[in-house]
Amino acid sequence: MALLPLARSADPTPSPSPALPSVTLRDGRVLHNVRVMSTQPNSIVVHADEGLIGIARANLPPGLVPAAPEQAAELPGPQTIMQPFNPNDAPMQDQEQQKPVAKVTPVPKANDEPKRPDVNPVFKGCTIVSFQMKAFGTAQGCAQVVIRNDTEAPVLITPRDIVCLTAKGERRGGRFLVTDGFPPQIKRRDTVPSQGQMDDIVTFTDEQIDISSVQWAR
Repeated sequence: MALLPLARSADPTPSPSPALPSVTLRDGRVLHNVRVMSTQPNSIVVHADEGLIGIARANLPPGLVPAAPEQAAELPGPQTIMQPFNPNDAPMQDQEQQKPVAKVTPVPKANDEPKRPDVNPVFKGCTIVSFQMKAFGTAQGCAQVVIRNDTEAPVLITPRDIVCLTAKGERRGGRFLVTDGFPPQIKRRDTVPSQGQMDDIVTFTDEQIDISSVQWAR
């Protein structure tokens, strides 16, 4: 089956909104120093102390969505950060500022899944700096991932080193790496050059899934 090369967007990123000191989501998570980066019909992307995070609109508190900037065009390239979110890892300064404000801690529901502990954002000296959901052929559960190598030596990366988390909390491991081109190159390993970047599509599953973050598997 012939596969066409995947096009990349080069549109400029819209300006972020003013920062909010803290935002409590409907699922109980608390984000700090929140800036709304972009909006989508069913979700928004925010930048907070916990990282760059995609949030479903149904999980937003009242009054946050109207403050989001209008998006004039489709967002370019990878958007979401690949630093895991730990709701207990809030800066002490923000916690002090919140003391005068009465805060009600949400009671966990019986069917809430336990949150995974924070994972190391750096693996072999490499950092996942961004990702963008992108299908490859008939595989819908894929993401184009940008990895930066901050070391002085090339680093070998395999699909098993990368996992994604869905909006439902499901964890999917990487299956293949695909380098964009004509024809595309499907690989079981790739090398991130020293002080350089690797921009590959990572396939996780053939079915369509809502990927909320991409992380290192260890």
